Amino acid sequence: MAPYIERAIAERAALQLSHMTREQLQELGLSTSRIRRMTEHGRLDRVGRRTYRLAGVVPTFEHEVMAACLDLGAVASGRTAAKLHGLDVERWEPVSVEVTVPKRTGQTASELACVHTSTNLRPDDVILVQGCIPTTTLARTFFSLASLVPEIDAEDVRDLIDTATRDGRCSDKWLWWLLEQIRCRGRNGVTVLQDILEDWAGTGRTESWLERAFLGCLRDEGLPLPVVQRRIAPHGLFVARVDCFYEPNLVIEILGHRAHSTRRQTSNDAARRNRLRLAGYEIIEFTYDQIVADPAGVCRDVRAALARFTRHTPTPF
Repeated sequence: MAPYIERAIAERAALQLSHMTREQLQELGLSTSRIRRMTEHGRLDRVGRRTYRLAGVVPTFEHEVMAACLDLGAVASGRTAAKLHGLDVERWEPVSVEVTVPKRTGQTASELACVHTSTNLRPDDVILVQGCIPTTTLARTFFSLASLVPEIDAEDVRDLIDTATRDGRCSDKWLWWLLEQIRCRGRNGVTVLQDILEDWAGTGRTESWLERAFLGCLRDEGLPLPVVQRRIAPHGLFVARVDCFYEPNLVIEILGHRAHSTRRQTSNDAARRNRLRLAGYEIIEFTYDQIVADPAGVCRDVRAALARFTRHTPTPF
C-alpha cells in the first residue's frame, strides 16, 4: 500500500478514536477487496457491519461508543451519554452501550449497542464529546433518562438533575424550554421529566414552560401566585379547565404559539371564553411574546386585574 494512503488512514482514524467506516476507507481509495485483505492480515479489526478499528488498539468504553455511533449513524444517549457527560452512573448496573438513531433509518438492532429510536432528534440536541463522539446534550440526556423510568428510578434522575443544576451545568429554565420543544403527549419521558421539574420547583402542575415563565414573572414581582390548571365547575357543572385562577372569579390564560394556532383551535378557544364569561368569570390573556419580551407589562396588567376583580390587594408600584 502506498505510504500516503497509510498516512491518510492513520490521520483520519485518529480523529475517530482509531475507527473508520467502510465508506471512509473507500473514499481514500481502498477497494472492497483491499479492505478485506487488510482485515485478514490483521491490520484492521472488523467492528459491526461496516466499521473497522486499527489493529492493536485496546478498546475502552469510549472506543466502543465511537464504534457503535459510526456503525449505526447514531448518537450516544441514555446512560451512555450520562457517563460521557461525567454524571454519576455507578448507581446503575453495567449495561450495553446505548445509542439513538432517527426512526426513519429503520435501524433497531445491533450487536454493538442497545438502539433507541427518535422522531425528533435535532442537530442542536447533539454535541461532540472528546471532540468526536456524537452525544445527546446534557438536557436531552436527562429527557432520555426520564424515558427509561421505571427501568431506572425516577429519584436517581432527580438526583442527577439536582447535582447538574448545583454545579451550574444546567438550569430550570433551560430544562423547561427543552421539555416544551419535545413535548409529545403520551410519551413517558415527557411526563416523568415534567413531574420531576414540578416537584423540584414546588409549584402546581402546569401545561407548558410558558406558563412556568409566567409564574416566574409574578414571583419576581412579589405578586400572589394563582392556582394553576384549575377546574371551573360552578354548581357542579363543568365549564373549563383554565391555566391560572384567582378567587373569586379571575381567569388568566396563557396563549402559546402552537397550542392556539389552527382555525379549529381558535374557534374552540372563543367558545370556551364565552362559556366562562357567561358563567360570571373575568378573563385576561397573555401571549408568548408578551411574557418573554415584556414581563414587566404583564405583571402590571396582572396587578391591575387583581386590584379590580379579586380580594387581593397588591402593593403599589
